[in-house]
Amino acid sequence: MKLFVLKFWWVFNTLLFLCLLALGFLFTIEPTVFESIIGVLLIIVLIGLIVSWVVLLKNKKWGKCLLSFGLSVGIVCLLWIPLVIGAMTGPDGFGKKHPIPDGLEYNLPIERPESDYVRNTFSSVDVDSLDRSTFLQVWGHIGVYYYDFYYDALPAGDVFLRCYEVTENIPLSKESLSRATTVPIDSVFSFSKLVEKNRFTIAEGDWEDYYAARFEVWHRDAKTGKEKKLMEKVYRVEGYMR
Repeated sequence: MKLFVLKFWWVFNTLLFLCLLALGFLFTIEPTVFESIIGVLLIIVLIGLIVSWVVLLKNKKWGKCLLSFGLSVGIVCLLWIPLVIGAMTGPDGFGKKHPIPDGLEYNLPIERPESDYVRNTFSSVDVDSLDRSTFLQVWGHIGVYYYDFYYDALPAGDVFLRCYEVTENIPLSKESLSRATTVPIDSVFSFSKLVEKNRFTIAEGDWEDYYAARFEVWHRDAKTGKEKKLMEKVYRVEGYMR
């Protein structure tokens, strides 16, 4: 290793450049398993770089070590930082890849989730007239949403959402959605408002790049831990561009 580093100290810098270039190329097309493979290779290359700097310093190769470090910083600034910014802010084309099927019936989110508007809206609703098996209302737009949910008697536990793209049944924001939408409830023996204006985001997709998503309301029993789907409803949604 020592002899290799002293003779070919520039190799790790070249590999760093190639790994970031390949990772950037993959980010511009569809996500694949190769992203993970290149990610692992990138970690190995970074470890190799640190080892090479230590070897060069121990052997008093100050100039080569400084040049290697400078090249690494330059490569990261040139490729990695723009790549991260692009991945966080650029469009991902999810909606274009999953167009809404012709003839599909779906609902539109209401675009005013402010608490006063919600309160005024539901104060005029005759609760007894609501369809208890289908009342799920999603509010919001540009990937930031809220939901209200009414249901019949339920045992104590949690109510939460799961969401799937309709055409390919792709889970949407799986971990963050479950965490953000989970609401603990006490045992309910009569028709009652359980959830009001709980906020969540959908990361997949871009602003005004609409696609169809199936929202499922689930209940997790506090005693048994058993989960049960209560209802589902299809909405047209758009993703949150971070």
